[in-house]
Amino acid sequence: MPSVLYAPLAKTIITQRFGVNPAWYRAYGCKGHNGIDFRTKFLDTPLGRRYCRPMASGVVIGVGNQGKTGYGIFVRVQHDDGAQSAYGHFYKYFVKVGQRVERKSLLGGTILGLTDNTGRSTGSHFHGAYRPPNWKKIYNNGFLGYINFLPMLKI
Repeated sequence: MPSVLYAPLAKTIITQRFGVNPAWYRAYGCKGHNGIDFRTKFLDTPLGRRYCRPMASGVVIGVGNQGKTGYGIFVRVQHDDGAQSAYGHFYKYFVKVGQRVERKSLLGGTILGLTDNTGRSTGSHFHGAYRPPNWKKIYNNGFLGYINFLPMLKI
């Protein structure tokens, strides 16, 4: 597991924590929220569109659009240590499958996309989710292998 995960957004205000709201996430086979949501609307971003970077370096393993369900427009990254992360509710993404993405500092790194309010969402925000390197062994943890990454997050 990486010693640190970098905050995916330059401003980080958490609006929904890991594991909460079980009724809402039952439809996705989870016993609660499988990630962490961050506020994206600020005075400098009235539409809620902010640039998002990966939490750690790796390779893009998925991009797509789930329409009005799930993450909406999303990106998935396989990290160098075998961990995975998912980034949801984008306005648009700027990467492609197979592309190497970098993150080695709090302020720098590849821009994955621009956040928004796509998918099953109640307003502009960003959803980040993280699976540790051994996630296949814990896939049945009630969160599809995702864990609370807040203790590892450098903000």
